[in-house]
Amino acid sequence: MPVVKPVVLSDFVSRIFQAAGATEEGARLVAESLVASDLAGHESHGVVRVHQYLGSIDDEGLDPAAEPTIARETPTNALVDAHQGFGQVAAHFAMNVALEKAQAQGLAATGLFNCNHVGRLGEWVQMAADQEMVGLAFCNGGRPGGIVAPYGGASRLLGTNPIAAAVPVEGRPPLVMDFATSVVAEGKVRVARNRGKSLPEGWIQRSDGQPSADPEDLYADGVLLPAADHKGYGLALLIEFLGGLLTGAGWPGQPDFTTSNGVLFLALSGEAFRPTEAFLADGAELCEQVKETPPAAGFDEVLLPGEPEQRTAERRRTEGIPVDGATWTQLTAAATELGVVVPS
Repeated sequence: MPVVKPVVLSDFVSRIFQAAGATEEGARLVAESLVASDLAGHESHGVVRVHQYLGSIDDEGLDPAAEPTIARETPTNALVDAHQGFGQVAAHFAMNVALEKAQAQGLAATGLFNCNHVGRLGEWVQMAADQEMVGLAFCNGGRPGGIVAPYGGASRLLGTNPIAAAVPVEGRPPLVMDFATSVVAEGKVRVARNRGKSLPEGWIQRSDGQPSADPEDLYADGVLLPAADHKGYGLALLIEFLGGLLTGAGWPGQPDFTTSNGVLFLALSGEAFRPTEAFLADGAELCEQVKETPPAAGFDEVLLPGEPEQRTAERRRTEGIPVDGATWTQLTAAATELGVVVPS
């Protein structure tokens, strides 16, 4: 499997998207977002998605040159129309709007609709933590008809519906939590399929309701299962309301639903409640207590949310990013078709 330096991979993907009609700035932002996911070890939201995005451009479901705009707003709220552009471009814009309003008002929320796949949700909430604010995000959608079964159900209805949060901490990288409300993100099944691997028990069911370990069964009208049974199902349904209904983005079970993400972003300034320095210091003390917890049998240490990704990113910045053979073949084929030079 090829191992590619992050800057080389980011430049390569950016040139592919520019050749497909994206602006230079938009292509760079999307490419850097995908590569950042690979750096963090979340290949499910990395360059494996390039093939999907190019397919959406070909099908006219994604306008690579579209720019997001504010459809309506108040001093604390905004509703952002992505105009079917790149989800990463729209998410970056929408979170910046929330942060600007939260700086002035203490709390702000932005909704996002007419939006394609936004990538790794944790990236956008970390923007808040990087400005010493708390960030929250609730994302629904995906493909029409859904891909996740409600708890106790045997057919698709819901999206994978991730939830993310980021919290700043004094003297440490921010805590970043980002997880699907399904047992696993669909992209992880995609990665397993590309690598010719079987799935762990409990991830998916076939269309006849029987369990399966074959990734291909998911794409033959199979279903992903909710995380933690009824708890993940409850969260997924909540996110359909927050990310889908509240923003007007809709939900996968609607007859006229198109492939998209609906997202609700929240930014919260701790200064509205107490001095930011005190909040950050208390957070550092709490994290230190967590790190000092004796590890259970089979564990070397207690990790904070975000630590595994930070360590993986540090290693891959030096060693390079492994790209599975199927994904690399897709990238080079797209580059050849679009007249983009493949890095040697």
